Amino acid sequence: MHYIAANKELPVGGFGFKQSEGEQRKKWLDMVYKQAKNKEKGTIFEFVDIEDIDWDNIEIYDSLEDATGITVCDLTDEEMAVKENFKNPFVYRLTGIFYFSEKMKERDLELYKARKKELNVLFEYISSNITGEEIIELYSCEWGKWTEKPKIITEIDLSTFVFPEEFELRCGEYIIFKKSRGCPKR
Repeated sequence: MHYIAANKELPVGGFGFKQSEGEQRKKWLDMVYKQAKNKEKGTIFEFVDIEDIDWDNIEIYDSLEDATGITVCDLTDEEMAVKENFKNPFVYRLTGIFYFSEKMKERDLELYKARKKELNVLFEYISSNITGEEIIELYSCEWGKWTEKPKIITEIDLSTFVFPEEFELRCGEYIIFKKSRGCPKR
């Protein structure tokens, strides 16, 4: 689980996702509808009644990279305990898979591009929400272990940070993000 905190309210929702539009979206929906109507073996449509599907609210993406982004949402009552690991008062759950490596690039280039995009979206989100001397905090932990103290503490200055060949937000890691003065927004 990943959590993000700031000294002000942050925008919530999905960021970085790029849904299919126009003719391509129509083509994908037609294909899915035909599969649902024919109830092909091995598909979810063996178990779902197509009359219950709200076709206008189906999300369609042309690639894994387009379907990749981050989601920032409010904490559940159960997660409120995580707040004690932060200095900033506004804490949110952050959803995404924040890891990429050169091995991943060799094995599955599409997955590598998607994971790298996800981290770029996260860093852009953080950078666009820091002004002046503010900091944004990020903490990763296992579900239910919200009060465990961080094992790894890292500070990242967004004005000078360059992604290394491998990057991972690790369980038990606490990161302070800041921007040096005079740093233009990314």
